[in-house]
Amino acid sequence: MLAAAVVVLGGRVGWAAAQSDDPAPASSPWLSDQPSSSGASAPAAAADMGALLKRLDALERRNDSLEGEVNELRQKDSERTLTAERADEIRSIVRDAMAESGNYASLRGDVSTAGWNDGFFLRSSDGRFLMKFGGLMQTRYIWSNIRDVPDNVLASGSADTQVDREGFDLGPWSSLWLNGHLFSPDVTYMVKGYWVNGNSIYINDSSQPPFYPLFGDGAGPIELADAWVRVAFDDQWSLRVGQYRVPFSRETLIADSNQMAVDRSVIDYHLGLWYTQGIELESLTDDSRWRLSFDDGGTDNLAGEFQLVGTQPMNRAYYVTDSEWSFNTRYEYKLAGGWEQFGQFTSPQGDESGMLLGVAAHYSTSKPFRTDDTSEEGQNEWFGLTADWSWQMGGASLFMSGYWHHINSDSAYLDGAGATSGAQTFEIPDATNIWGAVVQASMYFTQKHEGFLRFEAGEMQFGSLSNATPPQAQIPDLYGEEHTMTMLTAGLVWYLDGQDLKWTTDMGVNFTDLSPAWYDPQAGWRVSEDGEFVLRSSFQLMF
Repeated sequence: MLAAAVVVLGGRVGWAAAQSDDPAPASSPWLSDQPSSSGASAPAAAADMGALLKRLDALERRNDSLEGEVNELRQKDSERTLTAERADEIRSIVRDAMAESGNYASLRGDVSTAGWNDGFFLRSSDGRFLMKFGGLMQTRYIWSNIRDVPDNVLASGSADTQVDREGFDLGPWSSLWLNGHLFSPDVTYMVKGYWVNGNSIYINDSSQPPFYPLFGDGAGPIELADAWVRVAFDDQWSLRVGQYRVPFSRETLIADSNQMAVDRSVIDYHLGLWYTQGIELESLTDDSRWRLSFDDGGTDNLAGEFQLVGTQPMNRAYYVTDSEWSFNTRYEYKLAGGWEQFGQFTSPQGDESGMLLGVAAHYSTSKPFRTDDTSEEGQNEWFGLTADWSWQMGGASLFMSGYWHHINSDSAYLDGAGATSGAQTFEIPDATNIWGAVVQASMYFTQKHEGFLRFEAGEMQFGSLSNATPPQAQIPDLYGEEHTMTMLTAGLVWYLDGQDLKWTTDMGVNFTDLSPAWYDPQAGWRVSEDGEFVLRSSFQLMF
C-alpha cells in the first residue's frame, strides 16, 4: 500500500510540475534526492523530469525569438512614426510656399516691379515690358598749351593764338538714356541724348571755330544720339532700325563710359564714322558677329571742317540727306573669352583671357544738300576699311587698330562758309587718301589702379587743291596737299567702383604739326606746331 501511494504521489507531483509556468525550486521536498523506498518507480520519475527540462528549454528559446520579433516590430513602428513626422513637415513647407505663391499670383497683371540691377528699372510682373534708365556725367578739367600756330593757318577760323587754354566742362558725353524691351524680350529699344558743348550743334562738328559761342548764353543743346528698335528673329539673327553707331570702328562702338583715356583717340574721331540712320541686320553666334547696315552714310569728319563728302546723317530729315546710298559691314571673330568682356578696353585682374579680331568696310556715294539746283554738281564717292585686334589678359590689355579711306570728291566744300549754295562746292581732281593707326596698352598696378599708353599716327594726302574749280583762296594754304600727325598719351585710371565711378587723368604731346585737318578741340587738341601739351582729368559717374 505504501509503495502504491508513493507512486501515485510521484505521478501527481510530475503532472503538477509539468502544468506550471515556472519550474519548482530545487529545494522543494518533492524533488529531493531522498532514497526511494521502491526501486521500481525511480526510472519513471527521472523520465518525467527530463521531459520537463526539455520543454522548459524550448519555451525559453521561443520566448527569446518572440522578444526579438517584438523589438524589431517596435523599431519599424518608430521609423514609420519618424517618416510620418518628416512627411508632415514637408507638407507644411509646401503649403506655406504655395500660399506665398498665391500671394504673388494675386498681384500679377496690375502691379509692376522696380529696383536696381546695374541701373534703375521698371518691369511689368509678367516680364513683357522692361524700361531701364540711366545717365553719365563726366566733369573734366583740360589744360592746353601750344608753342605757336603755323603761319599758313592764321587766316582760318580754327586757328587759336592763345598760348594757354584751361578750364572745366561737363565733357561731350554727359548723357541720359532709356532702354529695355517691349511686348517680349525679343523687341529691344534705346533712346539716348547728349548734352553738347555750346560751341557746336553736332557732336564733333567743326562747322564753328573753337570757343565760338553758338548760343548767347554759351549753353549746349540736347542732341539725339541713339534712337533705335531691334527685333530678334531667333537666338542668332536680329534686325535694327533707327539711329545708331555705324558698325565700323571698334573704338567708336565701345561705350563712352568704357573708354580707357579721358576721350577717344583723335584718329578715331576723324576716321571712325560715328552715327548714322538706317537699317542693320546682325548675326551673333558663340564665336562670331556680323553686321550689315544700309544707311545714310557716316559722319564726315575726315578732315574736320573741310567736307570731302559732306554727309552729316545724325537726325536729319529724308529731304536733306546728303547720301545717295551707303552700306557698312563689320565682322568680328572671338578667339577666346566671352562677348561681354569686349564691351570695354580694360581687363581687370582675375578676368579670363580674351582675344577679338575685327574688320569692317564702308562704301557710299553722296551729293551735298543745297537749296538751289544741284543737277550739275558732281558725285562724291567714299570707300573705307578698318581692322582691329584686342587682347585682354586679366590685369593687362593690348589694342591695335588701323584705318584707310579713299575719297573721290567732285563736290567738296569748306563747312561754315555759307555752304547752302551750289557755287560753294568744287572738285578735287585727284583722290584723297587718309590712313591712321592706334596702339594702346594698359596694365593694372593694383586692383583699382591701371596705367596706360596710347600712340596714334595718321596722314592725309589731298589731291591738287590749287586746281580746285572754282578755287577758294584759303583752302590750299589751310590744308596743303599732305598732313601728318603723331601724338602720345599716357595716363592713370582709378576705379573707385568699376566703370560706374572712376577718375581718369592723362597727358599728351604731339610730335608733328597739328593742322586744321587733324585738330580736335573737343578732345583738347588745338591747331598748333609740334610740341603741344594737353593735360586732362575727368571724374565720371554712371548710374
